[in-house]
Amino acid sequence: MIAVENMRDLQTIMLLIGEIEKNLEKPDFTVSDLAKVANTSQRNLLRKVKTQTGLSLIELKTMVKIKHAMDLLQRTDQTIAEIAFTLGYNDPLHFSKIFKRIVGMSPANYRKACQKSKNT
Repeated sequence: MIAVENMRDLQTIMLLIGEIEKNLEKPDFTVSDLAKVANTSQRNLLRKVKTQTGLSLIELKTMVKIKHAMDLLQRTDQTIAEIAFTLGYNDPLHFSKIFKRIVGMSPANYRKACQKSKNT
């Protein structure tokens, strides 16, 4: 849950999420790149994101990616490896471990659960 204190901070967080979404497939998209987009230093950006969202910038980036993975698992028949590569993960196994840690089930089980609920 993001609890933003003012409109300017909300705009900054939304800008960051948008940039993360535009660059999902780039594993080399860095904090430095995001700081440039936000027109601030890396240090200030990291502090602002942590203060406003309770997440580190890496955690925010990961959450955005996992949200997109969940969407792709629900609406496409892409393999888990294809989804991992689409989201900038070079190792599908690493992606699956992160997905399971955050969602509570593997990508394959998540897809099965979504298909099962769609059919009932």
